[in-house]
Amino acid sequence: MPASRPGKDATTIDVGAQDGSSSAGTQRPGTEPHRSGWFHWHEPGTSAAEKKLIFKLDWFLLSFSCLYFFVKQLDQNNLSNAYVSGMKEDLDFGPGNELSWMNTYFLIGTIIGGPFANLIITIVRPRIWLPSCLIIWSLFVLFMFKTTTAGQFYALRFCIGLFESAAWPGIQYVLGCWYRKSELARRSALFVVSGVLGQMFSGFLQAALFSGMEGKGGMPAWRWLFIFDFLLAVPVALYGFFFFPDTPHTTQAFYLNEWERNRARERIEEEGRAPKGKLDRTIIKRIACSWQVYVFSLAYALWTLTCGSYIIQYFGIWLKSRKIYSVPEINNIPTSVGAINFVFMIGTGYVSDKIGRRGPVCFAVGLLLTFCYAVLTAWNVPNDFKMAVFILIGCYGCYTPLLAGWVNATCGHDQQLRAFVLGIMVSVGQAVVIPFQQYQLPSGQAPQFKKTHGWGSALAFVIALTLWTGFGIDLARKWFEGRQSKADVQEIDTKAEAVEA
Repeated sequence: MPASRPGKDATTIDVGAQDGSSSAGTQRPGTEPHRSGWFHWHEPGTSAAEKKLIFKLDWFLLSFSCLYFFVKQLDQNNLSNAYVSGMKEDLDFGPGNELSWMNTYFLIGTIIGGPFANLIITIVRPRIWLPSCLIIWSLFVLFMFKTTTAGQFYALRFCIGLFESAAWPGIQYVLGCWYRKSELARRSALFVVSGVLGQMFSGFLQAALFSGMEGKGGMPAWRWLFIFDFLLAVPVALYGFFFFPDTPHTTQAFYLNEWERNRARERIEEEGRAPKGKLDRTIIKRIACSWQVYVFSLAYALWTLTCGSYIIQYFGIWLKSRKIYSVPEINNIPTSVGAINFVFMIGTGYVSDKIGRRGPVCFAVGLLLTFCYAVLTAWNVPNDFKMAVFILIGCYGCYTPLLAGWVNATCGHDQQLRAFVLGIMVSVGQAVVIPFQQYQLPSGQAPQFKKTHGWGSALAFVIALTLWTGFGIDLARKWFEGRQSKADVQEIDTKAEAVEA
């Protein structure tokens, strides 16, 4: 074997800082940086051996991650599809904002479970933890086909949220363990896109069930939806138990040879992200003194307060209120929101990886969202225009992979801090959206929310999100790091004075 690592050919690039993160990795000997075109999947100069490693990661790690999140979003969105497909009428729902309360109980479960689930994943192998959570929450989804009261839905939705809380931050954490900073945004985008496809498939599945399963077994089609969702989850969980690779420093994946395992560790260590943190009593201080936990929790909270993740629900309710669309159409038309989400996630992932910054990308998307929410706030516009705006709001979803990649890139080697930030920012976001969604955008006031001024309130948070992610995060990082540098200098001076004395 030559003296230089086989992981790179004669040329490579510096995989240093993005988004202001410090670069612990330096350019390797015998290499020189160069740029490639916009559409590339590997860093320029990646050798055939390392491309094979990345291919295996994309095939096994990324495929399970995408399937996992696909099922997660399918299970999260099946309720709104069932609601507009006969569940509301069959169970006499509507005046009591039952759908909003089902969302609320789900969010409470997510809030409680998120931070703990992502600390557990630093101790329990992800290959065991994540598929186990999938099986458990899917069982609760299955139980919903027998529910007859709102209270039963509330209890089951809480349990589903409790175990689903492991999905998004857990997968993002594992992706951050394997991929370089320059690779993360695209992979994170593909992962979240799979959830968008889950949203879309849920609508198509409910439409198909309504046409083919209505009355089968003496049950309405909306009950069959929960059964089919469970059946889809089982093979995905089994796939994860056998093929998910854990993390580079714990992997026992049979499809990785010894060189590939070592190279996977080196790739992360070269960027200063070797797992050095421990889950001990210092974790509280490390979290409390970090800038990431505050900055990204605020960013995610502002994102949730736009209520963009509920736009398919509101879109479906608006379509139903017009009384000119069939049930299959009401389920199928909102899937176009997912198509927009898909385009923006992939596009913004490529752009942010290419320019090495996420702030400008977030700002550009925020401007489009501001326009869309301003139109819905005005409301009295032509229906075709309003439909186009509902669909365009699908661009909101690209914020989640961008923020997750940002966290993975800036939290460095502290795996517990990185895991906790990914979990707590989701919990904080879900916590603040509960009262907002209940009082400003309750399902009983949908789709206009005229009495509660829901769209206008959401518009204010869209503007705040645009400014904070576009400029605020970078400014806050510089301020925190400036204070830390001054504190380090003072500490060194104090120690020097003590030695002289």
